[in-house]
Amino acid sequence: MLVTVVIPAYNAEKWVSETLESVQRQTYRTLEIVLVDDGSTDQTAAVANEALKNGQIPYRMLRQSNMGAAGARNLGWRAAQGAWIQFLDADDLLEPRKIELQIASAARERAADVIYSDWQKLVWRDAAWRSADRRKPVIQTDALADILSDRNFLQLGSLLFRSAILKTVRGFDSLHEPIEDVGLCVKVAIAGGVFVKAHSEEPVAWYRDLPRSFSKKDQLRYINSCIKNAKLAEQFIQKHPDQSSRTVDAIVDVYYAGARYFAGSDWKRFDEIVTNIEALRPKFVPKTPPQINFISRVAGYRRAESLAVLYRKGKDIGMSLWGGMNN
Repeated sequence: MLVTVVIPAYNAEKWVSETLESVQRQTYRTLEIVLVDDGSTDQTAAVANEALKNGQIPYRMLRQSNMGAAGARNLGWRAAQGAWIQFLDADDLLEPRKIELQIASAARERAADVIYSDWQKLVWRDAAWRSADRRKPVIQTDALADILSDRNFLQLGSLLFRSAILKTVRGFDSLHEPIEDVGLCVKVAIAGGVFVKAHSEEPVAWYRDLPRSFSKKDQLRYINSCIKNAKLAEQFIQKHPDQSSRTVDAIVDVYYAGARYFAGSDWKRFDEIVTNIEALRPKFVPKTPPQINFISRVAGYRRAESLAVLYRKGKDIGMSLWGGMNN
């Protein structure tokens, strides 16, 4: 069964050789590689071609003007010939048995649309990449609720997608970055896609936590993308009110995180999000933090958050004055 490894690459000359080596080392050999150069201005294409030309895996290199990772991935999987698609960012790595392990699981679980496994983050510390926390997602029967939960984050490289489900959901939303990978999984769950875990003793993929990641560069855009994922799920449950309360709770949790982010900077946006929360959970009272929980039960969440904002501003002013007095 052919698996296509789709690699979007933008100015990745520093990392792409090592990433491609992790593909070349796969024990599963029925592979092809489609690398999409997303308008790089460095030597990404040349470095990638050098790494691929003497390998044993057939490959194609496509190029487009810079459209972002989602657009590059869409171009890649639509050009793929494989029945299964392995997405791999140009700075991430695969464990050698990753694809073999997951294809074996797909053969046993013939209804599966997405195979997932444990993965691990790598952080740059003391002039070297160090292993950080291992993530162990579990997607159960209520897939939509689990996907929206941060503890079940499905890092894209750790997944294997049936190409047919990508066609069904039309791939990534190219206007939805960052965390467009979560958006894709939300769409798959809404479409009834089946998620199956391939268990492994070790993580099957490693994610390099680079300083240039979207969640670090543009926190506002990241928060808005999280809210967009939750809104997509909310629109679905409005049409299917038989969905579990866990799904509603997961949507509310995402909205609540967004509300807290906007409370101190954009009260209108905060108010809009709280309105969305209350449509799902009337008289909403957050569980944490304890102070917000207590005041919300007495005076309502909006009032609780406004008092919290005033407290934080007063604390900041006090710290500034204290600092000024000691300079």
